[in-house]
Amino acid sequence: MNRFNGTGRLGLFTGILLTVAGLATPGWAWGPEGHRIVAHLAELRLEPDVRNAIQREFNIKHLAPIANWADYIKKKPGAPDVLHYTNIAEGEREYVQSRDCPRRNCVTEKIGEYRGILDDRTRPQDEREEALRFLVHLVADVHQPMHLGNARDRGGNEIDVHIGNRHTNLHALWDSRLIALGGRSLLEYARSLSGDVTAQETAQWTDGDPVNWTNESRELVIKYGYGLSLDPQGRLTRRYIENGRGVVAMQLKKAGVRLAALLNQIFQ
Repeated sequence: MNRFNGTGRLGLFTGILLTVAGLATPGWAWGPEGHRIVAHLAELRLEPDVRNAIQREFNIKHLAPIANWADYIKKKPGAPDVLHYTNIAEGEREYVQSRDCPRRNCVTEKIGEYRGILDDRTRPQDEREEALRFLVHLVADVHQPMHLGNARDRGGNEIDVHIGNRHTNLHALWDSRLIALGGRSLLEYARSLSGDVTAQETAQWTDGDPVNWTNESRELVIKYGYGLSLDPQGRLTRRYIENGRGVVAMQLKKAGVRLAALLNQIFQ
């Protein structure tokens, strides 16, 4: 079987029950859709020769179709030991490799590792393609604030929230409920996000590395993710949801811009 094929996955979570008031679910997505948005946005910003190089070397015409490959294969026998998150001790605001990622298999460390593999033309072709597929996915993951959540609650997976008559967990809320596409396709939404990015923001956002991105997301999850604001009935407030939507939109933009910059540097 082709090493780059895979199937989806499901997860079940338990924890403290909260309620989100007035939160409509249709058209809200990060999860697989969010990864595709980041890939679309990055591709819009690739240099033409870089886009051509990726297609020539790996027969990959577009990034979005490979954006979720890393999720599809992670439960398969023999899958690489790659964590798509970096859990940090509660109360700590910055990433410390020896404490938070001693095996160097977390998203923060793996981005640098896979960048090195992709940039090494002496590596076998299939290893470099695998590195590309992981990079497209992991750069998005490190920008999801809950992927830099507390180790104690597994990045919000053990804090449940109610949405209407359904429930999910805090991690999944940030994964899958905080973007309103407004009837647009994923590509249209990516174009809209990309069009909002200024030249100054591009310069600022690309002046950093995965550790900077990790600490940035860590600050956001502390302030906005775990900063649960409840109404008198114990429900998450509209303000919490609106703040979260703003954070997620900004993080999707940063992820796409940074992924594009990384690939432009490697292939030019």
